[in-house]
Amino acid sequence: MTTDKQIEALRKSLRLKVKDGNGDLTLAAADLRLVLDELGRLLQSNDRLRRQNRRVRLKLQRAGIADDAVEGAPGDDA
Repeated sequence: MTTDKQIEALRKSLRLKVKDGNGDLTLAAADLRLVLDELGRLLQSNDRLRRQNRRVRLKLQRAGIADDAVEGAPGDDA
């Protein structure tokens, strides 16, 4: 499994390549796989948190505790 330090190092390396490059960029298949895997994990985590936040907001609303700050929370698109 890839560590956070490895992913961070890859991210910094890719940023430098993108910054310095004006045209096409070549990326090793292993690096691309890491980036895509991390993107997938982040999307899953984001979806999970969005569902969890929605459940909490609904629970608060049913309990009559919801206020303007909770109802107008970011990510209220579900």
